[in-house]
Amino acid sequence: MNKPRLTVLMPTYNVGPYVKEAVESVLNQTFTDFQLLVVDDCSTDDTVAVVRSLSDPRIRLVENERNVGLSENLNRGLELIDTELFARMDGDDIALPHWLASEVAALDANPDAGVCGGGFERFGSIQSLVRFPEEHNEIAANMLFECTIIVPTVRMEVVRHNNLRYRSDAFPAEDYRFWADCLRVTRMHNVDDTLFRYRMHPTQICSSRREEQQRKVAEVRRYMLQWLSDELTDSEMDYFCLRFVKGTIESKSDLRERKAFAGRLMEANNRSRRIKAEVLKARLAKHLRLALYQTAVENHFASGYSIPHYINYLHSGIALRTGAKYESKFLAKSLLGRKA
Repeated sequence: MNKPRLTVLMPTYNVGPYVKEAVESVLNQTFTDFQLLVVDDCSTDDTVAVVRSLSDPRIRLVENERNVGLSENLNRGLELIDTELFARMDGDDIALPHWLASEVAALDANPDAGVCGGGFERFGSIQSLVRFPEEHNEIAANMLFECTIIVPTVRMEVVRHNNLRYRSDAFPAEDYRFWADCLRVTRMHNVDDTLFRYRMHPTQICSSRREEQQRKVAEVRRYMLQWLSDELTDSEMDYFCLRFVKGTIESKSDLRERKAFAGRLMEANNRSRRIKAEVLKARLAKHLRLALYQTAVENHFASGYSIPHYINYLHSGIALRTGAKYESKFLAKSLLGRKA
């Protein structure tokens, strides 16, 4: 039998209630030239039994002799992969049938890209659609704020040539750090389509270890800033992580400080030339607009939308106003008397 072109890497640990649906969503892909590598990290529930019950020659199940944690479990999977491409998914999510076909086609069409992700739908305890920028520079600018690559397909030559590994010390933000490492050595692309259904449930790492995850996310943001420019000081990186990326704007002076800091980032980037100047400028401006929007909602519409609340918002002063796009939304909701 010929070696497949792609390996889907699925690390598992105690996902018995969900893993059957996850595995079947991979087996039902329209792209068929793959193997599914399930690496189980000593599950104590019926995860392994469920996987074994699914009879398909494309499934390869590997069981760890001891529990090593998610990052090292992923690294063991990387060591076992000998195909041209690998795709990453968890054992409690659902891949839509065109997931692999879409990302492989995008990589084939963009030979300079080493990583390709796509959009996803949250379901379960939280429901929403998520889209990410498609183009490399937009992805890079967005990666300063958040992980912008989800369930991607990756060229294994990028991983092998650069000795890329998941970092245990980045857990539970190991994916964000891995893609930040990839960004330093290859170009990235996203497909503007929903390719995945991402399950939200109380037992997830992101739910049970929220505080630790936010601390690790901040560390990756600093890592991204170091990549953007080596001239940024520790205090500037602290300001970005502790104030600039955070929610509401407290005052006009706070807004002035944030605008000045955005200018500082653009100046540093102009010298390092990591990201196209106009792309970074647009992303920073978008962040400030969203911060103003959140400030307006929390300060004026937290108890609901109404014409009196809208008038109070208009009287707040032009410096802390959001602009025509959001103001028209506030007015429409206020006319309808929407709840917050």
